[in-house]
Amino acid sequence: MTSYITAGVTLAALSVNPTSASAGKRLAASVLGDVDPQYPTLERPEDDPRTWLEAVEADESLDWVRTRNAHALEKIGQPEKHPVYDKILAILDSKEKIPYIGRVLVHPDGRTLYYNFWQDETYPKGIWRRCTLDEYRKPQPQWETVLDLDALGKAENVTWVWGGSMILDEGPDKPSERALIRLSRGGSDATVARELDLATKAFIPTADAGFEVPEAKSRFCYKDRDTLLIGGVFGDDHMTDSGYPRSGFEWKRGTPLSAATLVYEGEKTDVAVDAYTYRDRGVRHTVHRRAITFYTSEVRHQLPDGSFKTVPVQEDAEVDTFGDQLLITLRSDWLGFEAGSLLAAPVAPFMAAPSDAERKPLLTALFAPTESASLEGRSETKTYLILTVLETVVAELRFWKYVKGTWALERTYKGEGLQSDMSSLERREHV
Repeated sequence: MTSYITAGVTLAALSVNPTSASAGKRLAASVLGDVDPQYPTLERPEDDPRTWLEAVEADESLDWVRTRNAHALEKIGQPEKHPVYDKILAILDSKEKIPYIGRVLVHPDGRTLYYNFWQDETYPKGIWRRCTLDEYRKPQPQWETVLDLDALGKAENVTWVWGGSMILDEGPDKPSERALIRLSRGGSDATVARELDLATKAFIPTADAGFEVPEAKSRFCYKDRDTLLIGGVFGDDHMTDSGYPRSGFEWKRGTPLSAATLVYEGEKTDVAVDAYTYRDRGVRHTVHRRAITFYTSEVRHQLPDGSFKTVPVQEDAEVDTFGDQLLITLRSDWLGFEAGSLLAAPVAPFMAAPSDAERKPLLTALFAPTESASLEGRSETKTYLILTVLETVVAELRFWKYVKGTWALERTYKGEGLQSDMSSLERREHV
């Protein structure tokens, strides 16, 4: 963990992004009425003398970073010599940390196993490990290592950093046999992904038709055992102006990436485009999503006949799911519901309704804002949606239970310091 702390302190002192620094100086100078000509202006945003730093691996860029690192260390000193350094390191490396469970998966041999990603002084880059529930309940569980990033990095002479896992989900009656593991070189935003056999704990070679995603800012998920939905690895023509995937493709196992089939694409001016599928409480959802801006989007949901239809809500609404329900968070007023409301509706009837007049009766208001109450956040279990509400700046937890198409507000708790932090393990990737 030592390298992480050192890097973290140095980067904190160096967090002078060329673009944001230029924008910040331009803004400060314009406020003071004195625009420095060496920084870009609103009229000439391209006049940035540091655009060369965008070549992040070029020798000149790396030399600049080393210079700035040296400057930061000169000003703040070596992190290891700070009096709190050893305390922080001891906390991060402590064996008493709670080993949070990231996934619960059924092994091909029938065992239900609990997965945890762990880092300490022995495994600074981390290990992905698992054990049974009975073992997990013991004071000192005996974990089975699935993937050791330090050993992998040593064998390949690469500093691999954990980027998360994507599990092949073939339904509740099938074991979890495959996972795509994201790895980044030194913590880069760009990652590679390799397919891991969860029974043998070995990567599946491409020669044996294992999936291997090349290094990129990619997005992907399993559509089925032999198909990935993937974007971000097909060149600049399939990226947005913001540098994110603009297209979604289907890539079949055992075929070259160049043979992937386009299934959805957005506009170059979009922020990002996704094509993905997931199982939520036993219900399969397949979605095409355009992030038009950071606060507006178009969400297309697959219908039972295989076609896609745009979810009929405002573009600034946030759309999610809970089993067979849509969850809709409003940023502006809609159908008599105020901005800030959280609504639920059954997916199939809502998507089939021909007009807003027929959709409105399908909506259940799980939260409506008032002058003194706002929705702070939400978490979930298999059958509960837990809302964190701020009522006159005091936290209140509201437990909505969902059973067979019906929502019921079962209980509430109110008091300072209350917080809920739970989520379904089915839909999480970075664990």
